[in-house]
Amino acid sequence: MKNLKKFSPLVCVDDDEDDRMLFEDAIQELFPNLDLRLYENGINLVDRLINDISDLPRLIFLDLNMPVKNGFECLEEIRKNNALRHIPVVVFSTSSSTKDRERSLQLGANHFLTKTNSFGAMRTQLSETIKNYLD
Repeated sequence: MKNLKKFSPLVCVDDDEDDRMLFEDAIQELFPNLDLRLYENGINLVDRLINDISDLPRLIFLDLNMPVKNGFECLEEIRKNNALRHIPVVVFSTSSSTKDRERSLQLGANHFLTKTNSFGAMRTQLSETIKNYLD
């Protein structure tokens, strides 16, 4: 496995505070040295990415269902920006809709994961997904 510092930072964007906390807990257990940055909405993420390209994330986990700027809109902005379009984006949503999956992938998501209700299952999802991007 590659050096995690080289892989840092990892970003999670989710408007649900409980989901962000569970994500953070899982990442800290799995990859304690990983630099994790949490955003509560798409506006904060896109503004941060566009205004400071000096420390871009190596992987973004993006929720779809957020107010003001949803995950689809964030994904479109990321893929249209030359400095950002190379960043892998994993849509991580409660949606299991085929339509949402297809639209996410058409907009340039690298992967689509439906959130599970089990912390253990989520840890497995995150571990396998992140390791795929480390290899």
